[in-house]
Amino acid sequence: MWEQDIGTFPVAFTEDGDEWAHHLEKAMGGGSGFRSVSGTDGAGGPVDMGPPLDGSVTSMLRVHPHLDGITCTVVGDGGRSSPDQVEPWRAGAQTAVGEIGRHQQSYVWDALVGVTPSVICGPELMGQLRAKKVGPLALAPSGIYMREFRGPERVDSGFTTISRSFPVVVTGQVSTYDWDPVVPVAQAQLRRACALLSLSRALLWEPRSHPWPRDATGPTLKIPSSVGPEFPSPGGQEWTGEVPPGTASWSLPRWVDQAWKRLENDSQLNTALNAYYEAMRLRRRHPSLALLTFVAAIEGVGMRFVPDALCECHPECSHYKGVAEKRFRKALKTVLTQREVKELAAPLYDKRSHTGHRGTLFGSEEVFGYGPTGPFQVNPYFKFEAVLLGQLALVANAVLVKALSEPRNEAGE
Repeated sequence: MWEQDIGTFPVAFTEDGDEWAHHLEKAMGGGSGFRSVSGTDGAGGPVDMGPPLDGSVTSMLRVHPHLDGITCTVVGDGGRSSPDQVEPWRAGAQTAVGEIGRHQQSYVWDALVGVTPSVICGPELMGQLRAKKVGPLALAPSGIYMREFRGPERVDSGFTTISRSFPVVVTGQVSTYDWDPVVPVAQAQLRRACALLSLSRALLWEPRSHPWPRDATGPTLKIPSSVGPEFPSPGGQEWTGEVPPGTASWSLPRWVDQAWKRLENDSQLNTALNAYYEAMRLRRRHPSLALLTFVAAIEGVGMRFVPDALCECHPECSHYKGVAEKRFRKALKTVLTQREVKELAAPLYDKRSHTGHRGTLFGSEEVFGYGPTGPFQVNPYFKFEAVLLGQLALVANAVLVKALSEPRNEAGE
């Protein structure tokens, strides 16, 4: 094994490293890529790149962060280096430096979002969204009444459910040097859009497609009218996805207009909304974890009312007081009366603590959601899942809507 240093290059390791690597791939093989690329070790360690796929170079490039940018070392097998294994890397690295920042362009993307297919209700309850601008995104009705067949999760079941929905097209735009960096940005924006839709409608909204790039002719996202293993419709009528006549439309509430900017500038509130959305996603299969996460979302709002405080047991104590439950109650007071807080907070927080600190499960997850049924059976999970968790979900929703609707109130009153 041999190594040869080829110099230091003015490339910001974290900020510009990926773009530099993208241009290096093009310089080394016309965009054919590398056989292998390994990332950092999480502590600013080296990145190994190569060899190129075209086979002309069999060596690899090892890239380290440096005070002046990056240092590059060519690594190869055998006893000694040779110019044909070193110089292509040196030339490619230098060329890639000159390409940074010269290929920025706007990529427009589209994605489909909708109410989770596990929710089954008619068009009169769902309706179509009226077009809306939400932060940097445009939301518009798809114009499709989508039918979805969902097969059984277990191989010995023939049960199939059918859901129908009016999905929404989300359109965004990212300025960068290639499509690949667009995807994580688009996915993060999609998550926030789904979280705000879930909060405003009190129903779980999820991405129903990946982000798709628009090309010169327009959108490439295809919206199916029917999804899944179909079977013949009653009467033999073909499903067209046509929106039923008289279908109602609905608008996002006014607080959504300011929500995106608020979330951009308030990391605590953004964290709380993320927790709420994750609790919505957990609710069906993991009700105990959903309760814990709903409580965490409410505590997150309460952070603005109850700051961290050092313990006062002695002057030199460096530990912080336990203020989580106080934050929870303070946030509840923004939407509940004092009496309602007293009645609700204790049982909720007790169960949150048992799950968070002992792993106790209170819902039907212990039987995979199959609680006892029948006229002579008492479902031991009903009170927890339908009553207590249902109340908490509504209260968490109200707390976050309140926080996103009003200017920040430092006093918490």
